[in-house]
Amino acid sequence: MSLSIEQIEKRIKEVERFVVPSSSRYGRLLNWQNPPDPFWHYGIGLSDTHIFDTGRGLCPFERKEAKFVVGIDCIAFEPEQTIERLKQALYVFADWEYTVPGWNCEHFGQLIATDRPRCYQSRPIWWLCNLTTKGDHKTAHQVFRDYLKKVDPSLNR
Repeated sequence: MSLSIEQIEKRIKEVERFVVPSSSRYGRLLNWQNPPDPFWHYGIGLSDTHIFDTGRGLCPFERKEAKFVVGIDCIAFEPEQTIERLKQALYVFADWEYTVPGWNCEHFGQLIATDRPRCYQSRPIWWLCNLTTKGDHKTAHQVFRDYLKKVDPSLNR
């Protein structure tokens, strides 16, 4: 999905409208399944009721049932930084082609929340998707880092 600058700015306003900093889900990487779909879907929590879909939708949506992604607390950004990284990432990745194995909601969500564009679901077929052996997208990290250096270096590690 490719978004225009106007659509990106609209999405950012929607994020700002739905964020509730007191929510335990605010700025946290979340995942969920939509049975019978076997894949896990990823997004960034905005409130107890809303998630930003880092997949094909690239927009906030209402969903109360979602899980915290385990094992990332030690590498995750603070929630406020994650939300700011999400807003900036829209400018960078809004026109990237979404593909299930190569660039997907898990890569995007993990990059925003942890600075690692990793997809564990694609890792078993990494060589087919031009990923690293760990399931990382090969260029997304550097592209995002370079962008943040120009617009807000405080959002980099």
